[in-house]
Amino acid sequence: MSAQTVQESIKQKLETYFSKDAAIEKFVGITKDSFLLYSDSKAKAEGRKPEFSLTWAQVKDLSLIIGSISEKELDHLLEHKDSIDYYTKQAASTPKITGSLKGLKVAIDPGHIGGTYAMGEAESRCMTLQVDSSGHPDSIRLVEGNLTFFTAQILKKKLEDQGAIVILSRPDTGISALDITYQEWKRRIKNKEYVDSLVKENLLPKTQIPLLHRNLPDKILFGKVFGSLDMAEIAKKFNAFKPDISVVIHYNVNETNIGWKHPTDRDYVMTFVGGCIVAKDLSSLGGRLNFLRLLLSPGIENSVELSSKVVKHLSADLSVPVAHKEDALYLSKNCLSTPADGVYARDLALTRLIRGTLVYGEALYQDNSMECCMLSGKGKDFKGCSISQRIDQVANAYYEGIVDYLNGLGKK
Repeated sequence: MSAQTVQESIKQKLETYFSKDAAIEKFVGITKDSFLLYSDSKAKAEGRKPEFSLTWAQVKDLSLIIGSISEKELDHLLEHKDSIDYYTKQAASTPKITGSLKGLKVAIDPGHIGGTYAMGEAESRCMTLQVDSSGHPDSIRLVEGNLTFFTAQILKKKLEDQGAIVILSRPDTGISALDITYQEWKRRIKNKEYVDSLVKENLLPKTQIPLLHRNLPDKILFGKVFGSLDMAEIAKKFNAFKPDISVVIHYNVNETNIGWKHPTDRDYVMTFVGGCIVAKDLSSLGGRLNFLRLLLSPGIENSVELSSKVVKHLSADLSVPVAHKEDALYLSKNCLSTPADGVYARDLALTRLIRGTLVYGEALYQDNSMECCMLSGKGKDFKGCSISQRIDQVANAYYEGIVDYLNGLGKK
C-alpha cells in the first residue's frame, strides 16, 4: 500500500467513523508526508508543534500493531519510533485468526450487574411491566443484568464446546467486574488506601473522590461513579486477556416507554462499534492515544464485519427487525451509520476502551409486549436452572454470527 493510499484510507475513515463532532478535525493534521495529532483543538490553528508526528510509512507499520499494544507501550512507541520495527516483528509472529473456534480467545461482558431487583433499581436496569393476561392484570419483572448473564453463560458453553478459550467480565449475577458486589464496594471506599488503589489503577479519576463522601443515593452514586469504574475494569480485564473477539451483551428498551411500566409494541435489533467520539474525549493523553488506536488500527472495520454477521442472525433467528436511524433518537443523535445495516459507530465507554475486534449487541426490546413474556418464561434447563428459551435463542444467534465471521476469515 503506497503512502498516498494510506493517506486516503485515513481520510475516508475520519469521514466515515469520526465526523459526528466537527471539532475532531482540529486535532488532526494530514499533509503529503505526515499524519499529525495535536494536544488540543487550538494548536493546529495557532501553528503550534503537533504532539505526535508520523510519516505515512510509520502509519502503515503502526496500523499492524497499534490495536494490540497497551496505552503505555503506545506512548513510548510514539516517542521512540525506532522500536516500531520490534513490535511489527512480534506481530508478524503472532498466529492469525482462522475459521476455527479451536483456541480462539473470546471475552464476554454480560452487560450490567443484576442480582436482586433492588440492584437493578440502583443501576436503572430493571422493570415491572403490567401485562393484561386473559382479562386479568398481571405483572412481569425483568432485571437486565440477569438476562445478560445467563445469555453469556450459554454462549460461553457453546464456544468452549468447540475449543474456544472464554472469559466473562463477572463471575455471577449481582457481582461486578471488580469481583465484588456494589454494596461491598460502598463499604470498601470508606478506606482511603482502597480509594487510592483505584486511582492508581486508573479506574477512578481523582475528580470523583469528593462524590464518595457525599452520602449520595445509590442510583446517583452508581450512575456518577461506580458504573464508569466498573466499565474501566471490564476494559482492563479484556485488554490484559488480549482476546481475538470481544462480545458485549445487552437487552434494549424502547426509549419513549418512560418508566417501563407497560409493554410497548416496538422491537428492534442493533449493534455498536467504536468511533463517533467527541472532542472532550481527546482532552487527556489517554483519550488521544485511544483515538489514534481506533483511527489507525483495523479494529473498527473488523468489528463492523463481526457485528454485521451477529446482527443478521439476531434479526433472522429472533424475527426482530433491524433498527434504522429513524427508529431511535439516539441512533440519529449519537451515532454514525457504518457500511453494514444495523451496525452503528457510537462513543460508548466499552467500544472506546476495549482493544481489537468487538460486537456490542442490543438483541431486542425487553419491554416489548411479546418479548417480556418470552424472557420471563421457563423451559430451558441450563446447569440446573430453568431459564427462558428466548435467552437460549439470543445466545445461539451470537454464536452463529461469530461462526459466520470466522468462516469469512477462513476464506480470505
